[in-house]
Amino acid sequence: MGLTDKQTMLDESSSKTGKLIATPISTNRYVVFLDIMGFKDRVARTKHPDLLELLSKFNDEITRIIGQFKDSKLQLAQFSDSIVLFSNDTTQNSLMNIARAARGIMQNAIKQGIPLKGAIAQGEITCDMTKQLFFGQALIDAYLLEENVQYYGVLVHHSAEKDAQYIPNLFRDIKAPLKSGKISHYELSWYADDLTDIQALEEIKEKLSEIRLSVSDSPRKYIDNTLEVIG
Repeated sequence: MGLTDKQTMLDESSSKTGKLIATPISTNRYVVFLDIMGFKDRVARTKHPDLLELLSKFNDEITRIIGQFKDSKLQLAQFSDSIVLFSNDTTQNSLMNIARAARGIMQNAIKQGIPLKGAIAQGEITCDMTKQLFFGQALIDAYLLEENVQYYGVLVHHSAEKDAQYIPNLFRDIKAPLKSGKISHYELSWYADDLTDIQALEEIKEKLSEIRLSVSDSPRKYIDNTLEVIG
């Protein structure tokens, strides 16, 4: 009997008994893949205890942010320089919550001087936390799109774009800086909870300027591109 057959039996049994259905390990989900920029260089030039303290503090903040969405059952996986969020399903509410969680993580990261970039995709994903087993085309799609992003931002893969365009307070269509040039994509507007909040936007710009002083050459292009997107 396959996983789908077992889940069908669980669903049928649940509908008869009225008991809560456990989240299936394999199902359609939204996934957010985030990558810490310049992680290898940071490891090479930062004392290990100092880096441990920085990343531990950042991890605590990520856990706190995810905890704000416990009713949505968001799942988190972290390894090396990657942060991955998984939704429970593909409802609009789940997209809103995973996007808000990603926005919080992005804001906090920049404020701590930890630049991130990433992507959101949608599709069938196996997410087994007990075995630390994660795979699915959507995860690959998010990873590959993130690889091409050339600013501190989170772009929406076409698999999730149709859903994202109906949430204008979280997503907007921009000319996104990619390795292949500027291409129209929906992005997560992470830099402020409200794009009319000038003070919040200015604070993010100030933090980006601080990061700018710590890098030279091509890494500065990411900062310039980010400031251009923010406007």
